[in-house]
Amino acid sequence: WNYHRNIQHTLKERKATTLDASNNSQGVMSVLEAEKTTLSLDSLTDLNHTLSTALEGEGLTVLSALSFEKEALVIALKEGYVVLRSWPEHNYCAFDLVLWSSLEKLEAVKGGLVATVGAESTSSYNIVTGGMQGVAAGEIPTFPAERDSDAAAQTGRHAPVQTPFELGDLDAILKETIAFVQRVDPMAVVFCPGKDTPCQSLEALKGVEATVLPLWACASELFTTRDIACESTTHDVMKSALSRSKITAIVLDPAVPSKMGQVLKQVLSLLRAREELLAAQFVVLAPGLDSSRPWYRSLFEWFRTDVTTFSPSYHAQVLFRSPSRAGKLRLGIFSAGNVDFYRQLVGFTEQCHSKLGLTTEIPHVLDGKLQKMECSNLPLVANESSYDKTTAESHWTSQHPLGMQTVSRFEAGVPRGPLRVGDRVLGSIDKQAMFGRWYPARVLSVNEDGTFNLKYDTEEVERDIPRRFIRQLDVAGDLQVEEAVFVRERGGDVEYFYVGRVLEKMPDNEYKVHIHKDRGVVDVVHQQEIAAMSAPSEVSCTKLQAMLQHAVASSDATQETLAVEGAGEGCIATALWSQGSAVATWDGGSKLDLNLFT
Repeated sequence: WNYHRNIQHTLKERKATTLDASNNSQGVMSVLEAEKTTLSLDSLTDLNHTLSTALEGEGLTVLSALSFEKEALVIALKEGYVVLRSWPEHNYCAFDLVLWSSLEKLEAVKGGLVATVGAESTSSYNIVTGGMQGVAAGEIPTFPAERDSDAAAQTGRHAPVQTPFELGDLDAILKETIAFVQRVDPMAVVFCPGKDTPCQSLEALKGVEATVLPLWACASELFTTRDIACESTTHDVMKSALSRSKITAIVLDPAVPSKMGQVLKQVLSLLRAREELLAAQFVVLAPGLDSSRPWYRSLFEWFRTDVTTFSPSYHAQVLFRSPSRAGKLRLGIFSAGNVDFYRQLVGFTEQCHSKLGLTTEIPHVLDGKLQKMECSNLPLVANESSYDKTTAESHWTSQHPLGMQTVSRFEAGVPRGPLRVGDRVLGSIDKQAMFGRWYPARVLSVNEDGTFNLKYDTEEVERDIPRRFIRQLDVAGDLQVEEAVFVRERGGDVEYFYVGRVLEKMPDNEYKVHIHKDRGVVDVVHQQEIAAMSAPSEVSCTKLQAMLQHAVASSDATQETLAVEGAGEGCIATALWSQGSAVATWDGGSKLDLNLFT
């Protein structure tokens, strides 16, 4: 794959960037291969209907479609586009799925496409591509650790007031953790703080189907030496559980002192005591607030490395978040002897999401050592003849590629002339290059970092404005269709402008203009109410389609072309011919993506 430009921002850069529709048009392309398809690929007309139905079933909006013989099909969506290239003789097809909105549906749409053609084998690869202005772009998927808690502030939106998590919020989570216990009527020992202190975990577990035995703290943080008496008391309480069954769960209450962790380690340090007290399958759970330092981690690692050395033996950390709460909740888990641990961990997080509305993050799961396996077969002794010595060049030449795909991104930096003090300009008060209001102003001064200070006609002064939010104010002459302009509006005594695009030239020096305000309006405007952009963009939907037509015509091939608007402020232009396909998307601003297959 040749991908000439793939813009990725680090979290720090994203924080420093104003995320508006004009500067952050991003999307995702998923290149999806489907092999051994069971659906007939001979009729693209039938495929268009089937795929369009599947896409609409996933909540996407189909705008138009274009096909060429039995080779290629393009479906233009409001949220992106889909390209299908098929080779019926091989029961093979390839999809390019591009989304610049509804990005959360990416995996579901991929699954729907695969299911539609009935592929037995698939592979896919995702890359970040350009998007579309004028649509709700959504968020490029990131790992939980990259999520920015200040995102609302960065985008100018007011985040809802969040109240901090409290210990009481752990009750519902703790009740769900009983799923990790692999026995009917499990025996749980809860390590609580002193008897004069409430034990939150004990109260939370009263309603679950388990026998719960409290073990009140008998050791204090004030004593740094070993507490033999407390160890004896702890052992006796744990041993009293044996009247019903061995211990299958140990719960460390958030308020229990860390000294009790040392006591528990001493009690279980002898193999005889572990065999006497603990079931073959048991869990140790430690709920808490993530703002506190978890002292139990070293204890859990001791369980994993010294108590239950060999797998299945797992030490996991789970963090919980809520849109309405500040901070995080934490749950430490040690599990021994549970071969279904990962499946149950996934089920546990799904239950917390569906029942409690919590999102989860699992920073790590540490596994025990692998079990030694007895092998009855003699070991294989490898020699030179055991290896494939075919050269890399031979492997390459033996391949039979079906085509070559190139994804390119172009960014047309609109020429902007130099500004001097006193120049008459328009300034974007909404800091959006294609949307929002532009107010007349004069350049007050030029800053060393290349920004400008403006004085608006309203006498207000705004400082440190980037050049991209300033346009020189020029008188409009004879305007052409598709030309970008400024359209004057008045609110009381205040005069301001919106960006627009000429749709049609009318009699008497009037123009039909698409004005970029609200969700977009079309109005007839007199030339006197229009100001020209000093450097209008040379990109338009008409020119984009003409560019593809001209490029394909040079190959003397029969072609089908289509330009589709309605997916934001830009458009999708497609050309299909016998030797390949090309899809060009313009985001309505200065960015253009080209997806070329030959």
